[in-house]
Amino acid sequence: MSVLPRLLPGDALDVLMDSDVQRDLQESERSALRDQLGLGGTLIEQVGRDLMRLLRGDFGYSHLHGAPVSRLLADALPWTALLIALATPIFLGVGVIFGIEAGRRPGARLDRIITTAMSLLASVPPFVTAMALLLCFAILWPILPTGGAEPLFPAEAPWPHAREVARHALLPACALALHEVVRYFFVVRGEAAGLSRRAFVINARSRGISGWRERRDYYGRNLLPVICARLSQSVATLFTASLFVEVIFSYPGVGSLTYQAVLDRDYALLQGAIAVLAALVLSLNWVFDALTDILAHRG
Repeated sequence: MSVLPRLLPGDALDVLMDSDVQRDLQESERSALRDQLGLGGTLIEQVGRDLMRLLRGDFGYSHLHGAPVSRLLADALPWTALLIALATPIFLGVGVIFGIEAGRRPGARLDRIITTAMSLLASVPPFVTAMALLLCFAILWPILPTGGAEPLFPAEAPWPHAREVARHALLPACALALHEVVRYFFVVRGEAAGLSRRAFVINARSRGISGWRERRDYYGRNLLPVICARLSQSVATLFTASLFVEVIFSYPGVGSLTYQAVLDRDYALLQGAIAVLAALVLSLNWVFDALTDILAHRG
């Protein structure tokens, strides 16, 4: 986390030296500026300082943004959390519903159609999906905002402002959801196909149980542990995919902040973002694993 960014060519001082204001610095001034940016000493010394600072809970200071890293992350994290909160019910609903529909009758015409469509969607990277949505709703059907997190002149009333924030988040959330819906579909379809051959499902059909009751009681409830277990893997995937999606939609989340930190060689910001995301993913994985265990042993 601390070593790899420093192996990239250039550093924060090189980024600053690209400006006309900084090009005529004397060597002593450059050396002082390197120390101020935390670039003084050997690689091992720099990494050691970073680790000691992180162990104290100090994420450092972003000189290129002119603000503490903790403040920058606190401002960006809610936007990423909003995207993931919107994307989760979308990919859960679509993936589970289509997975159950296809798995109920494996090999049937509906199963072949849905599986083929999902297989094609699985081959599309998340940034391509995001660019396709951007092209569609920016040019062909311009009904949704295609950039930013809120209007340039936000409404003062809370509800109109919340509605505009939701509209700005809808497209990037859909791009994230499409990236994960395919994985859920194939997991749920495989489990549903196995359930369709179980005796209790066959007996239920012979008694005339079908429709919503069959899907809810005989498939949905038995698939809950699998669905919850998959959520723990989806969290890390969504945080990773948000890096591409937020950049494409100019969304001010942790993904955009991390991308800019890589370009600026802002090591303190990059390390802080990675540390916070890793802690969040591990914590959420623990929660979902505990919930999966509870669901697996219920009743």
